[in-house]
Amino acid sequence: MEFNKQHRSERNMNMPTKNKAKLFKVTCSDWNGAVRGRPYRKLAIDGKASLESLAINILYAFDFDMDHMFGFYDNLKNWTRSTEGYESMADYGDGDGFPGTQSAKVAKVFHTPKQKMLMLFDYGDEWRFIVQFLGDETLPAGITAPAVLESVGEAPEQYPDWEDEDDYEEEDDYEVEENDAANPDVVNPIPQNVKNFNIEARIRDEILVDAYEAEERAMSWYTYLQDHLSTAFDAKCAIADAQSPLQTGEKVRVLGLAAPEDCTERIRAKIEWEKRQFAVPLEQLAPTRLGKDARQALEDWVYWRTQGYLF
Repeated sequence: MEFNKQHRSERNMNMPTKNKAKLFKVTCSDWNGAVRGRPYRKLAIDGKASLESLAINILYAFDFDMDHMFGFYDNLKNWTRSTEGYESMADYGDGDGFPGTQSAKVAKVFHTPKQKMLMLFDYGDEWRFIVQFLGDETLPAGITAPAVLESVGEAPEQYPDWEDEDDYEEEDDYEVEENDAANPDVVNPIPQNVKNFNIEARIRDEILVDAYEAEERAMSWYTYLQDHLSTAFDAKCAIADAQSPLQTGEKVRVLGLAAPEDCTERIRAKIEWEKRQFAVPLEQLAPTRLGKDARQALEDWVYWRTQGYLF
């Protein structure tokens, strides 16, 4: 599920604007949490604002679009091991068991000066922002929260130009001829609503290498997911599916992938539910806790399916 870009125009909505505000230093860090020499922004925001509003303003300050899910975590280096967290997925009935960001107030979460949390944005590309609470601040006359008080360093590009990446083929390779959709010899053309070129490239170059026929693509996906989802995990049903008995919100134990012969049309997972075992569509399941590599593999598959691709 993706956020609509209109969030950028809503950054000032439902946010009280008083002269006293919470002051934050937000640094776009690397994957190890390093902040030295990295671009940062100092933001002022009302303590009664939600974490969702804080996230919107952080992304606005770095010129990012709010078009993916995000979360705040107390483990700065390994967010999957956090004991405290707030996730936008929970606002939509999904997530890892942490509460949502819409009801969580900034002042309740950030209460001690120098307190830090990781804001993880886009669970595919995993943009990381170290959010440090500096304390309460009385803003100068004429300045009201939310506000960007200081901007240091050039923000990275959210979606780098493909032509600048030597490892990627030219974007023209993804164009589909007008008659391709009606041509039975063209298998699974790239749709016109591709949302993430980075994920597209990873799937093409790492998962579906030399997989030209439906059987080859099915086996490639099965092997990739089997390698990353070999450990059982708990999950919730995120969406209903006509080929599954699960209803949205039901909790299940995922034992692994179903047998290869049950995954020739779509990848299915073997679950334990009401003391019985079933094979259900993998994209139906939202894990309540999963490691980074396993989560990426699952998100790759869900992305591929939601784009309308078939074996």
